[in-house]
Amino acid sequence: MSGAFSDLADRVRQQPPVVVIVGPEGGYRMHVGGVTVLERVLWGLSREGVVTADVAAEPFALRPDLPLVVVWVAPETAPEDGARVIRGDEVQGTRVVDAASADALERALCLHLAKSHQGLIDGWINWRLSTPITRLLSHTSLRPNHVTAVSMTVGLAGCLSAACGGSSWGCLALGGVLMQLQSVLDSCDGELARLRFQGSKLGQWLDNVSDDVLDALFVVGAGVAAGGGWFTLALATSVARSVAQSLAYHEVYRRYGTGDLYAFRIWFQQDEKSVDDVFAIRGVGDVVRAFGRRDAYVFAWMVLCVLGLPQAVVVYGAVLGSMIAVMMALHVVLRRPLPAKKQ
Repeated sequence: MSGAFSDLADRVRQQPPVVVIVGPEGGYRMHVGGVTVLERVLWGLSREGVVTADVAAEPFALRPDLPLVVVWVAPETAPEDGARVIRGDEVQGTRVVDAASADALERALCLHLAKSHQGLIDGWINWRLSTPITRLLSHTSLRPNHVTAVSMTVGLAGCLSAACGGSSWGCLALGGVLMQLQSVLDSCDGELARLRFQGSKLGQWLDNVSDDVLDALFVVGAGVAAGGGWFTLALATSVARSVAQSLAYHEVYRRYGTGDLYAFRIWFQQDEKSVDDVFAIRGVGDVVRAFGRRDAYVFAWMVLCVLGLPQAVVVYGAVLGSMIAVMMALHVVLRRPLPAKKQ
């Protein structure tokens, strides 16, 4: 512990003083996306490695999980020589002085919540639905993990409804629609975490594992609706896919201590490649591969369910499951030795 305090003290000494100033309008206290403007500024500073900041403003209660030390000083305090001066009422070039400017900033922030490596359907459709929902959720007490729980519930209802689709087209169609709604809500929890700085390792695990479980259950549900050998095919390939994904989670955890499958690299991919390098859509091959990403196949499943084709859902799921299982089996044989887990 003493070593950690010593390291923190060294970082404080090496950094120039940071002074946060605000205008007389009080915009720094206004909430934008569920977080005050000042807190957004301070979170940005912490991501730059700043560990302490003097805030020249009238104090108010800040979130207890703020990752840096705040020292309140009188509003008229002049910054010392060499200090870095930051505005505490301005984010991304927008200075908040009233409700209108706060609303404009919130809209701008929400427009940039999507991941840079999102898939085709996420980029074309889902974000247009998830962003307004996320903005509404940001003004409630719900946390990202709560949204994940709601998303899981919707997805489970979709799986059960699809399984009843053998005797009712309406149930099958409803199952597909609910699964697509789950996919949209699945974007909301991550967006809310980024908007309100509430990301966590637990949330990452819940988000990713719940998606994989729901995907397997939905294919099995479609197999139940289709009946006969379709159920056997759905069950076998879903089990194979689940085993393969479990191996991938195990490797990612050993390497990085997280449950982020975006960090997984198959044996022929370079470890140092960024997520954007791996998942960016630049050519025809990338477009074809994008149909194996969750946003695309869940949307396709919805369309197939509405058309009354549970057999096609099983085939799509079986092809995906088989490919994942084969690729993971090859990876187990051909992968490079694992380095020690990063702390």
